Amino acid sequence: MRNLSLWTLMLVSIAAPAGALLTDQEPSNNSVLTASIQMTEDVTIKSDAGVFSFTAGGGDTDYLGIQDLVAGDIVTVSTTPLADPPDLESPDTIVGLFDSSGAMLCVFDDAYNNQLEEFLRGFGSLCRLEIPANGDYFVGVTGFSATPFDGNHSEEGTYSLTVTITPLPEPGVVFQLASGVLCLAALRARRARANR
Repeated sequence: MRNLSLWTLMLVSIAAPAGALLTDQEPSNNSVLTASIQMTEDVTIKSDAGVFSFTAGGGDTDYLGIQDLVAGDIVTVSTTPLADPPDLESPDTIVGLFDSSGAMLCVFDDAYNNQLEEFLRGFGSLCRLEIPANGDYFVGVTGFSATPFDGNHSEEGTYSLTVTITPLPEPGVVFQLASGVLCLAALRARRARANR
């Protein structure tokens, strides 16, 4: 029985994702300039999550950095409100993706495509972007306001944040795949000629 538990523990540790937990680093994460790098692009799909919160009274914005993204990588950011379970309506978030100069490349409010029967709108946010150029990028989360990321909102409470990086395939991998497909096609044609 002890060996079975040891094997189970080993399998769980091997299957566990290698990513680190994202952390809310108040007060140093309130701008792109002061946000810490918490993720790095990898050759495999990487997804990290964490629980963040807007400070009491609102006006708080949370940022985190992603280092060394490559043009063509896909970054997906989503939030789920946690302050009022089971309603999942508060805080009402807005997410954005920014380049290293602080320019906003993508911003979205509600994640409309959800399967929560009670919530026709959904108050979590979802933003997906194909990275336009190599470099460092920043995820920003703020509370709902007419002008996103101006710091003028009254949302407060906790939310979960999930960031997923889907890397662009390495050119060598694409070449190997194409070579393999061509070799299989040539082998199939050769066998067809031999069977005539």
